Amino acid sequence: MKVSQGDIIELNYLFPNGIFKPHLAIIVSNDDLLLDEGFFYVVMLSSKNYNPQYTFELKNEMLTRSLQKQSYAVCQLIGGYTERDVLKKCGRVKEYAFVQIVEKIKQVIF
Repeated sequence: MKVSQGDIIELNYLFPNGIFKPHLAIIVSNDDLLLDEGFFYVVMLSSKNYNPQYTFELKNEMLTRSLQKQSYAVCQLIGGYTERDVLKKCGRVKEYAFVQIVEKIKQVIF
């Protein structure tokens, strides 16, 4: 399945307890990384806002397709995946919101 930066995808996420479960994420790495190296980076999404200092609240107007639950980008949870890990595409983040998410990730991690 072809994916690109800004896509909201569902993938099999490895939880700390060793179990894989379907989970939403946003592709944050640029498309060249996928083309050159065969993988991409995502930021995980959650419906829970446990640590607000590390999250970015997503509003439906920021997305091309509304999510079923209130969701947050959990900016400290970044992982690398491949296209074979993608279960489905669930929409895209609009450009202005994507830039804000990347800025929040930089603030949280760096």
